[in-house]
Amino acid sequence: MQKTIAIAGGTGGLGTAICRELASRGYHIVVGYHSRREAAEQLAGSIEQAGGSASVAPVNLCDEQQVQGFLDHAGSLGAGLAGVVNASGPAIPLRPLTEISSAEFRRIMTADVEGAFNLLTAAGKLFAATGGGAILQLLTTAVLRTLENDAMSGIPKTAIMGIVRQLARELGPQNVRINGIAPGVIDAGIVHSSFTADPVAEAVIRDCLDKTPMPRMGRPEEVSALAAFLLSDQAGYINGQIIGIDGGYSA
Repeated sequence: MQKTIAIAGGTGGLGTAICRELASRGYHIVVGYHSRREAAEQLAGSIEQAGGSASVAPVNLCDEQQVQGFLDHAGSLGAGLAGVVNASGPAIPLRPLTEISSAEFRRIMTADVEGAFNLLTAAGKLFAATGGGAILQLLTTAVLRTLENDAMSGIPKTAIMGIVRQLARELGPQNVRINGIAPGVIDAGIVHSSFTADPVAEAVIRDCLDKTPMPRMGRPEEVSALAAFLLSDQAGYINGQIIGIDGGYSA
């Protein structure tokens, strides 16, 4: 029977790539979605058509009961739950921190940090009680090197990075591993929308690219391959690490 991996934010640019990669490696994928049910169903359908196995489930990360239900559902499928991925994140403004309102700051911090806390701690407790498992959190290269006008990506993700490291230390003895991936400018998702969103957003992305030693955007499949490795038994002694995949931006 297939092991299952549950992916919150599976319909995003990187989430989709990770879903497809893990399905190609023989896992059953539970595509977690908040509001984009049609996109989740289309993704699951395309995975099935390609010979993989996938289903969909709703999950609002700020609702603790729904998070637990999402994980319980995934754990009831096939041979049980082997991994959990958080690839979700709220829409963020790319502009100076002094131009962010307190209401906007609160909205993003609640959705991103509280949501990640709910999912990561619930997954950690579940795996600690069932013999172990692997958890993966998508972050941003801004947790490794600050980028101007990118505060509402870097600040909440830095807080989430702290959650990742704390859980790694506390749950390692129960055979629970948790790591983070910190992508730079990847040719997917928010990068496409931000290029046309406004001049400041476009400038942030171009500035990051200009400071990246490798003169190109990263590819989604490069991120998904790293995700698959970190969730696999081959990475069984990798725990509490934040791995940049940013072409050298954070070097």
